[in-house]
Amino acid sequence: MAGLLLKNVAKLYPNGGVGVKDISMEIADGEFAVLAGPAGSGKSTLLRMIGGLEDISQGDIYIGGVRVNDLEPRDRGVAMIFRNYILYPQMTVYENLAFGLRLSGCGKDEIHERVTETAKLLEITELLDLPSEQVTGIDRYKVAVGRAVARKPKVLLMDDPMLCVDGELRREMREGLAELYRHLGVTVIYVTEDAGEAMALGTRLVVIRDGALEQTGTPEEVYEKPINRFVAEYFGDPAINVLEAMVGEENGRAVLTVAGSHGVFSEENSRRLLAAGYAGKEITVGVRPEDIHCEPECLERFSDNLIDACADVYETAGDAAYMSFRVGSYTMKAKVPQSAGIRPGDEVKLAVDPSRVYIFDKDTQKAI
Repeated sequence: MAGLLLKNVAKLYPNGGVGVKDISMEIADGEFAVLAGPAGSGKSTLLRMIGGLEDISQGDIYIGGVRVNDLEPRDRGVAMIFRNYILYPQMTVYENLAFGLRLSGCGKDEIHERVTETAKLLEITELLDLPSEQVTGIDRYKVAVGRAVARKPKVLLMDDPMLCVDGELRREMREGLAELYRHLGVTVIYVTEDAGEAMALGTRLVVIRDGALEQTGTPEEVYEKPINRFVAEYFGDPAINVLEAMVGEENGRAVLTVAGSHGVFSEENSRRLLAAGYAGKEITVGVRPEDIHCEPECLERFSDNLIDACADVYETAGDAAYMSFRVGSYTMKAKVPQSAGIRPGDEVKLAVDPSRVYIFDKDTQKAI
C-alpha cells in the first residue's frame, strides 16, 4: 500500500485548454478516495495522470513518498481498471490474470499462487480455463479487477467501472467492491459521476468541477458542510432545496424572509451573517428534504420557522416517501411519513430546523 500526494498538478493542452487546474491533495495510505463530479470535469484525466497514461503539464505526483512524474506506468506500483473491462480475447481467464505478473518477472509458482488466490477471492475459480471472450457481465468485471489486484499494486485506479451498469447488478458490484477493499486494504482512487455511489464507497471524497478541486473530505464532512452551493446540490437524492432569502435583523439576531414566510436562523448562522454584514441583503439558502417536517411535534418545536405550502406531487424513493410542495414561486421537496395523509392540493404548514439551513453568498455561491 501507499499514500498519494499531488502538488499543484495541472494538465494544459496546446490549444490553450485546461483539463486539470492546479490540484493539490493528499490521499492517505489505505484510503478509498472517490473523484466525484460531473461528466467532463477532469476526473478521468487526473486519474490517468496519476497512472502515467497522461502527461503532466506541471506539478508533482508522489506515490508512497516517491516522485513518479518521470516513471513509466509499470514502474509506479499502480494498476488500472477501465470502464470497458478490456480483456485479452486470445487468452483464457487464467492467462489474463497472469499476464501482468509475467511482465513483472514473477516465477511460475508465484504466478499460480497469486492467480488462484485472486480467483478464489473474487469467486471466479470456475472461470479460469474459459476463453475470456466467453466471459460476460459481472464475471467480466471480476476478471478485470482480478487482473489488477493479482499484481498487488500500491494503488488501485478505477475509471468509472460501473458507468454502463444499472439496477441490481450495479448494487451487487458495488457491494463486492466494498468487500474487496476491506479484504485487500489497498489504496483506491475511484472515478464516478454518481454522487450516491461516491457516498457509498468512499472513505474520502474529492469533488472536482471544471478541472478544479472544489472540496475534499469524508462523505459526512462533504454532505454536512459543503463548501459551496455546487457541492451541496451535487450530493443528496433528492437534491437540496435552494431558495433566495432576504436577511433582516431583529433584537440582535438575523432573521429571514423567503417566499412570503418569515423565520429565524440558528445562533451560529446568525452570528456569521451579522458579522459579515449580510443584514439587508439577499442570500441563497439550502434545506435538504429530510430537514423539512410536517409532523405536529415538529410544527410546535420549530414554530418560529414555518412555511406555508401547497402539496403537489407524491413519490417514493426506496423506503422513503417524498412530497413536492409549491412555496410561492418555488418547488420544495420534503421527506414525509406515509402516515401524514397529505394529498395533492392540500394547504399545509412545513417546519424547518434552523440548525439544518445552509447559507451561501448569492453572488459567489460560497458557503457563508
